[in-house]
Amino acid sequence: MSLKHASVLVIDDDTDVLTAVRLLLKTQVKEVVTEKNPENLRAILARQNFDLILLDMNFNSSINTGNEGLFWLNKTREFKSDAAVIMITAYGHIDLAVRCLKEGAADFVVKPWHNEVLINVLKEALDKRGKIKAPQNSAASKNSIVGTELIGESGVMQDIFYKIEKIAPTDANILILGENGT
Repeated sequence: MSLKHASVLVIDDDTDVLTAVRLLLKTQVKEVVTEKNPENLRAILARQNFDLILLDMNFNSSINTGNEGLFWLNKTREFKSDAAVIMITAYGHIDLAVRCLKEGAADFVVKPWHNEVLINVLKEALDKRGKIKAPQNSAASKNSIVGTELIGESGVMQDIFYKIEKIAPTDANILILGENGT
């Protein structure tokens, strides 16, 4: 799916951010829906399916841990949304970005962003979402993200390949657990 045909939900308590995203995306996507209150997420997702969700990490101005955003990220899955969720925050650091990716976010963007960067992040998340929903048939193209040593066709493995690609350039420490040969 191209970005031009995508529907995007933006959830942020800052009206200036909502306005800026709406203006940026109005010519780039099919539809932009904005919401200030994350408490309305269930009702919005019950009414409409979205391809992408831009979700703020902090809704309480006195607490900037990102835990609120992670809570709502998990709620999107609980509400049966298969939208790619991109976390946005003004208080970003590598540890928080890694936590978001581990919790299932498609990507992580720090405010203020460059418009071209945000558009590219949305395109990549949409492409990744399409690959997970409809895996390709070519084994080489499935593993082109990481190389030929890793094999996997399932949506879960494609998600792991994507996370490896995102986290690899960082200085983050990663622990992979699991039985040998699985």
